[in-house]
Amino acid sequence: MTTHHEPSATALAHRLKEVERDLARAEKDNPEHVHALNAEKKKLEEQLARR
Repeated sequence: MTTHHEPSATALAHRLKEVERDLARAEKDNPEHVHALNAEKKKLEEQLARR
């Protein structure tokens, strides 16, 4: 049996900032990645909200 390790709120917040920065760049330079980044951002925001 394996245990699921959830990242800390600090790690989630840090990753969220990275995704937001990448999203801002992708909107200008790499529009095909915008959808995936928005999905990751939403997931991270939901994880942080559950804390």
